Parts: sequence; structure tokens; C-alpha cells
Amino acid sequence: MLRLNLAIPPSAYPNIFGLLGRDRAGFPNGRRVFDNVVTIELRAIAGLTYALVHPTYKPDDAAGFITDIETDPGGMSPPDTVSYLDVFPYLDHPVSGYDVKPMSA
Repeated sequence: MLRLNLAIPPSAYPNIFGLLGRDRAGFPNGRRVFDNVVTIELRAIAGLTYALVHPTYKPDDAAGFITDIETDPGGMSPPDTVSYLDVFPYLDHPVSGYDVKPMSA
């Protein structure tokens, strides 16, 4: 079950890493279609969430490099290969994996 805390306003600068990216409006508070839930949870398991409640804790630097998708160099915005609609269901029609150009390294 996902719960949404309506006391937290939408973010002016959303971050695909949600709470781990210092975006309180993202996952786990809310579930935006572009939140990178798999990476957030993998980073949480690696210990990055402990620093949010215990400021003196220093997680391993490698935990911050965990990711499951290619993103922009800053890694904070949704990938350009995904398009969204302005209305429900928000996700655009699926495209063939053969039609998508790979992101440059």
C-alpha cells in the first residue's frame, strides 16, 4: 500500500531519487511515474537512508553510485527516452525497444 502525505506540497524541482535526493514529495511519500523506485530501494538497503535519521553516520561512497537506469550526468531528472502525458494515465504509449536510440555515454 502506498500512502500520500498531502501536507507535503509538490516539488518545484522533482528528483527521481525521491527522499534520497532530498525531494520530500517523491518516493516513498508519493509515487510519481518517473521516480526511480528500484534504485531508491537498493540505495536504502545499502545504507543511504540511515544518514537521514542519524546525521553523523557516513555511508559508503559506493552506495551512491547504485543505479538501475541510465540518466543524465547529474542523474536527477527523468530519462529523455520516456515521454509522459499531461492527463491520466500519464504514461505515453509504449514504444518498441528497437525504436529507441541509446543514450550517449
